[in-house]
Amino acid sequence: MMKFSRDQLYQEIWEISAKQVANKYGLNYPALLKKCKEHGIPLPNGKYWYNKKNGIDIQELIIALPDSSVKEIEVEKQATKIKKEKATSGDILPIHEDIKETDTVPSIEESTAKFSFDVDWVRSSLDYLESEKIETIIFVLSTFELKENKRLHKKVSSYKESVVNWNKRVKAAERNYYESRYERNTLEQPKFLKEISSEQLPRLYRILDTIFSVFEQIGEIVTDDLCIRFGKDIVSFEIIESTDKINHELTKEEAQQLVKYNDEIKRQSYASKPNIRKYDYIPNGVFRIKMTNGKYIKDTKSNKLEDMIPEIVFLFYQCYFEIRNRREQWEEAQRIREEEKQKARILQERIDQEKKKTREFLNILSDYKLANEIRKFVDILKESDKADQETIEWMSRKADWIDPTISAEDELLGKREHHKADEEKDKFLKEEKYYW
Repeated sequence: MMKFSRDQLYQEIWEISAKQVANKYGLNYPALLKKCKEHGIPLPNGKYWYNKKNGIDIQELIIALPDSSVKEIEVEKQATKIKKEKATSGDILPIHEDIKETDTVPSIEESTAKFSFDVDWVRSSLDYLESEKIETIIFVLSTFELKENKRLHKKVSSYKESVVNWNKRVKAAERNYYESRYERNTLEQPKFLKEISSEQLPRLYRILDTIFSVFEQIGEIVTDDLCIRFGKDIVSFEIIESTDKINHELTKEEAQQLVKYNDEIKRQSYASKPNIRKYDYIPNGVFRIKMTNGKYIKDTKSNKLEDMIPEIVFLFYQCYFEIRNRREQWEEAQRIREEEKQKARILQERIDQEKKKTREFLNILSDYKLANEIRKFVDILKESDKADQETIEWMSRKADWIDPTISAEDELLGKREHHKADEEKDKFLKEEKYYW
């Protein structure tokens, strides 16, 4: 134990952070936080450290030390040291030094201690996140407590019920088809159940409860299918129990099958040998939590998954970062494809419009040429006196009707649609309507 004045602890925590004070004096970090809470020593929040680091005014964020009759505080020193290596971009997992065999890891039921981790290591490991998010993660991991007899998270409680229902259905489906209690199992096997033995289910529930509670306090969402939603992205995971490979011991039924097989071999040249496995794989209670990117954290001799929640949280965020990058890359590629399609559509529309405009222009030009030919023909008729004046005037009016520069309106045919194709204009002149 080390003694400090209450005022000294307050001043140093607000100057360099509670974690740095613990490192400076070799204190048990969770114990220090607990003492601060007991004796009313306020702790800076994430926004305070962000503003202080970036030179932003922090006066409004400083919480004054409340009055107290306690002047001196005793804080427990650190007994077990966990070494953290600075993470690289390829691996964010910490390296743990083995603790002494006499140092046992307390179970969740026996401990209310907070997690131990290096704040600077956290910031460097999660530098791809926003500063406020990083400080929120640090704050939650620093203040989160593993409470005794805590009610299970509602999603874990629902999952537990699905496991119970599944086991009931499995038992009912094993009965004889004609038995009244027989019930076909049509349920989908609950997640994790294939990889976890029934004896280890209580531990599975505790781990899930802790992980989900931590992420919800950080501000993420636990989905109904037991995944974690980070904004637009969902991170799924597995919890797997390792097994020990041992030689298979013959059952009574298998021994009888072998005896029967040997007898048949003696009586005839061929017999089907029973398929009996050589090895059994026995669950050993060692858990590992595995992400979709293949990375995982597992129980060790010195640490259980329950004690490595900070590392598990970082593993989730690393997986989320990879998923987010893939999604953003896909979205960017999709955006580029859509832009190219849009450019191609606009270009094709321009081409089609230009074609249409050109066809209409050629159709108009065709009318202009036709009108000029009619006028030349009229002039020839005038000189040869082969047409009467009424016919010549009629032809001249039709030339003015066809000529797009004049576009005279005919009393019977209306206005000519010069932009249409010759075939359409000819069709208009050929159409006859009958009225009764």
